[in-house]
Amino acid sequence: TVLLLKDKASIEQDKTEQSTTYDISDSTQIPDEYETKLASLSYTSIFLPVLSYVFVNIEELTKILKNGPEKKYWGIVVTSQKAVKGLKLAWNDAFNNVTEVDSLNKEKALWENLPFFVVGKATSKATDGLNFNALGLNSGNSESLAEYIIQFHNQNNTQNFHQSSLPLLFLTGDKRLDKLPTRLSQAGIKLEELLVYETRPDENFSTELENIKKNRQIDWIVFFSPSGVDVAWKSLTKLNLWKTVKIACIGKTTGNYLEKFDIKVHVISPKPEPESLACSINEYMSPETIINNL
Repeated sequence: TVLLLKDKASIEQDKTEQSTTYDISDSTQIPDEYETKLASLSYTSIFLPVLSYVFVNIEELTKILKNGPEKKYWGIVVTSQKAVKGLKLAWNDAFNNVTEVDSLNKEKALWENLPFFVVGKATSKATDGLNFNALGLNSGNSESLAEYIIQFHNQNNTQNFHQSSLPLLFLTGDKRLDKLPTRLSQAGIKLEELLVYETRPDENFSTELENIKKNRQIDWIVFFSPSGVDVAWKSLTKLNLWKTVKIACIGKTTGNYLEKFDIKVHVISPKPEPESLACSINEYMSPETIINNL
């Protein structure tokens, strides 16, 4: 059994009332891609939400979208599915839920024609329904995405956009790392950040974890972010699970963070994708690998 410490990805469109904040509900009965891929390799997966999220600044982002990107931004950067969901809320408010839609067609088209940089295929897929051409989806992490953006900028921006002095619009959460902004700054590429969601510990995590442990044998625990490690640490220690399970994580950043706690990481998925994670776990569990790790 593989315990996935993240919300199961919502396939249904988010439905929220207009307000200054927006609650996210990711639970669904539709099989998730991680669940499907692990099942194909004979693993049972359980999703346990470790974090909850609240959308913020949607009204501000709506205004930015309505005003258009001309002479303001040369592209957009998103590094999480949550940021895309925040963008979708603002996009609907700006262009789909207004009476003056015809007068905003120019602004909408200008946004859609901008370079739209994403960190991976999952983030790219979250843009379904938006008419953006996602770039950088094979990068897999923020460091690789930064290098991709720099290369794209150097090859295209001066020649085609003539907007080298303009910033990228970076839609982000409150737990974002500094690697991408720092690297882009070193390359002379400006970012204008807008916080679109905030992260909070899931209040039901400890209780749900105890219930799962009572009823199931947990063989693997998968972490998707350093924030998830912070929330889960005390509960996993209390239940003495660190010594009885194998640990997998998505990406080097989360792996390095776990190792700061002196936790052995058995598998690091090189990409934030179901197939990458499932194959990494399956490869570790192969007889040859098990013998080598004895």
